[in-house]
Amino acid sequence: MQTPSAQPQILIADDDPVSLRFLATALVELGCNATAVVSGSAAIDACMRRPFDLLLLDRRMPDLGGAMLLRALREQHIGTPAIATSAELDAPMRAELQAAGYADALTKPITLDRLAQALAANLRGWRDPRAQAAPRAVVHTDAAALLDDAAGLASVGGDHSILRALRGLLAGELEGLCERLAALPSPAGLADTLHRLRASCRYCGAPALGDAASQLEITVRADATNTHSEFMRFSDTCARTLVALSSKIS
Repeated sequence: MQTPSAQPQILIADDDPVSLRFLATALVELGCNATAVVSGSAAIDACMRRPFDLLLLDRRMPDLGGAMLLRALREQHIGTPAIATSAELDAPMRAELQAAGYADALTKPITLDRLAQALAANLRGWRDPRAQAAPRAVVHTDAAALLDDAAGLASVGGDHSILRALRGLLAGELEGLCERLAALPSPAGLADTLHRLRASCRYCGAPALGDAASQLEITVRADATNTHSEFMRFSDTCARTLVALSSKIS
């Protein structure tokens, strides 16, 4: 367990902008100083320039992630404790990350409470600053709706301002998304983009879009030549979710 400075210095590496924004905001709320980067190579560069108390590293990034990234850091004699993050973590994935030297692995969306548990386990002397704070109210809405406020708020510790900011990022991401997806040159690129989008949907409480993205990703990975019906379903859900997001953040 690492002994942190007065304000723990934590590096986050994640290529998904919504995940990155949430983790950075959540860490600040938990009394930490967060440095955010969007790639594995940038994480290595940051660690070479200055020390950190803890690393939060996404398992899948375009250049370098997961076990390979941590091995590259250790080869540079960077021994900072690391926690892996991922939208999906089955038993073999967890075993691979543990064997590589990760102290823990967190499945997205990572709730504020789960993140606090990870900090408590890996930063000696860290105390949750929310302990003296009054509990926030959680608004419950229909779970079948395009936007599930209860799920979104649960992911961000009940903080309406964080949820609103993340949904604004998601709305920007959805603008013209289907046209960009259709222009991607490879099925693998399409599937990876959908995979990252699913993590954003979980953080923002957008279950219908997350489900549509999941189904399209499965179809693309199984048979990239026969995706028309799933792509149309995804496009329709994307358009309706964008309208719903606009009404929430306007």
